[in-house]
Amino acid sequence: MFALRSMMLAVMCVMGQAHAESNETDLTNLPFEQLLQTEVVTASRLAKQVSDSPAAVSIVTADDIRTFSYRSLAEVLNSMRGLYTTYDRRYEYLGGRGFGSPGDYAGRIMLLIDGYAAQDNLFGQLYLDNSGMLDMETIDRVEYVPGTGGATYGNGAFLGIVNVITKNGNDFNSLQVSGEAGSFQTYKRRATFGKQFENGANLLLSASRLTSPGQNLYFPYFDQPNNNNGITVGHDGEGAKRLFCKFQFEGLSVESGYSDRTKGIPFPLRESGFNKLYKGDDNSQFLSIKYDFDLVDQIKGGSHLYRGVYNFSELREFGSVSPSDQYIRKQNRGTWLGFDQKFVMTTFKNHTLVFGSEYRDNKQQDFYSVDQNSMFIDVPIYGEEKYSYQNKTLSFYATDEVILTNQFNANVGLRYDRPESFDCTSGTCSNLDYKPHYSPRFAFIYTPQTQTTFKLSYSQAFRLPTAYELPKSNSSILKPERVAATELAVIHDLSDRTRLTGSVYSYHLKDLHYNQSTNGTDIYDGSSSSYGFELQLDRTWEDGTKIRTSGAFQNARDPEGNALVNSPRQLYKINLSAPLIHTAWRGGFEVQYLGRRIANPITNPDSNDNFVIVANPGRQLGGTTLFNLTLSSPKNKNGFSGIFSIKNVTNRKLEVVSPKEFNASDDSGNYIPGGAVIDTITMDGRTFWLQLNYDFGL
Repeated sequence: MFALRSMMLAVMCVMGQAHAESNETDLTNLPFEQLLQTEVVTASRLAKQVSDSPAAVSIVTADDIRTFSYRSLAEVLNSMRGLYTTYDRRYEYLGGRGFGSPGDYAGRIMLLIDGYAAQDNLFGQLYLDNSGMLDMETIDRVEYVPGTGGATYGNGAFLGIVNVITKNGNDFNSLQVSGEAGSFQTYKRRATFGKQFENGANLLLSASRLTSPGQNLYFPYFDQPNNNNGITVGHDGEGAKRLFCKFQFEGLSVESGYSDRTKGIPFPLRESGFNKLYKGDDNSQFLSIKYDFDLVDQIKGGSHLYRGVYNFSELREFGSVSPSDQYIRKQNRGTWLGFDQKFVMTTFKNHTLVFGSEYRDNKQQDFYSVDQNSMFIDVPIYGEEKYSYQNKTLSFYATDEVILTNQFNANVGLRYDRPESFDCTSGTCSNLDYKPHYSPRFAFIYTPQTQTTFKLSYSQAFRLPTAYELPKSNSSILKPERVAATELAVIHDLSDRTRLTGSVYSYHLKDLHYNQSTNGTDIYDGSSSSYGFELQLDRTWEDGTKIRTSGAFQNARDPEGNALVNSPRQLYKINLSAPLIHTAWRGGFEVQYLGRRIANPITNPDSNDNFVIVANPGRQLGGTTLFNLTLSSPKNKNGFSGIFSIKNVTNRKLEVVSPKEFNASDDSGNYIPGGAVIDTITMDGRTFWLQLNYDFGL
């Protein structure tokens, strides 16, 4: 099946034709005055210069990914200022500017792959770990644009945008094979083919497979003889397969991706006993077709047709084993189709107008679960659970970038989204009656001198509830979340090799869903806020030594005024790299400090099975500093290259906040009285990774 999908994906790509400008420039090697001319696609839906973007954009390049041996998007984003991830041994969850609730599937920062919105339409997940679409070697750069992106991308661009720009075939011009090995018997194989043909066509094909049996993990809370003394055995394994294709020729572009990950989950969730079978499978596919054209002399157009499919399956063993009702099986499926048509007009002097329309149809959002006996045969003792939803959104957007003077620019945008969401569980679709949303943005950019730029922006955005979040008993009660953000950013070049970036921001969120601490009642109109500031210093020396250091200071509050769960007050990061042994090798040294944060409050279920907080706030976790080392070699004349990395060099113990559903239960799935919880998960200690590549020159 895997080979068949590989052949189908290759044929699909070769049938398509596309154009995208080749990006052979190493951003990290550019002096800052040249960096100002580098295109950043995400910020205003039009290729933008970094200095003209309405936000202080962060960029991690392919060289950075290699130098610091980032093996996933989560590790890339962890290196960026103001961002952090949380891993619960199921998924990596992204947090930014104080918001990062553990176990919250719905990503409030949008993830794009070459402009394609990559989240699924069931959970809204970003898939930053091995469940993601891309191998790191196929990525040219990752852009992070803080602040809301509702004016250009609509639903889901709530607290920021991450855009992944992939490489082109001419970035390889070879067949590259790779073998990788890491701690806990983790192995990965990859083959990537890239070539630019004489007629200008550009082809990139990549396939990989990862396997790992995982670890036997110790959980002190369950250290009793009937729980194998707190040790889980054989429940942390993982397997992942990826395919990616990108083909370009003239004005038409085709991209397609496929990923499938199966992950064992060693942690007991609700109704699951300790050391029981629990695994999930994420299967994602997408097809993105773009066509760029010149309508008339000063009007350009871009058409984008896309389709996505996401399947999730889960098998979980109940804590209390009954042969007639031993497992629960879930099978969820989501499909979507969309079309985006935009135009860029430069007819009017000093104006760049971008306008267009998008239609997205979430055709299928289905959830299904049923009990199974010990032979894995469906036995709907309590009946089957089936939920079905649909969503359609029609959008219109326009932005105008105005050059007011030689020193003063303005960027004004507005997007109108008219969603129609339906609950089709009963067989008859009922409208959830979501109102149209307007998402404005106002940004003013002042450059008093070439070395200094000030950016002041105000924007609003919204996020519809995901299908998974909708209350099953009353799906119409949950409201779309809204946010208003204000930010002032300053970019100052201390020299042609040294840049200082700073920003001050304030976010205000409305219509949040939360559980009241006194009685566990669901509230659907909560408000929350976050404010803080960030600093970053970048410097490059003539010998190729580079440093990037950043600090983030944030204060986020929940709807009841308490410190937000899993919101570190401080984040510090240092990335230092330098050539070694006459530039034959390059060393990368990384420091990451995760500040103090609050764990989930202690809760107990009431008679209606609602979570009731009995101890608020949760336990405070201390700050932790991690050190990573990487040694990498460039491709030599024989085609060989390699990377060796050590993560968490000092073997520090890092505890991350666990999701609320990780409240401890006994072997029968019953909650232990007295408010006992497992509020943290211990991450891996020191780990190793080795990668060897060989390029067959073409």
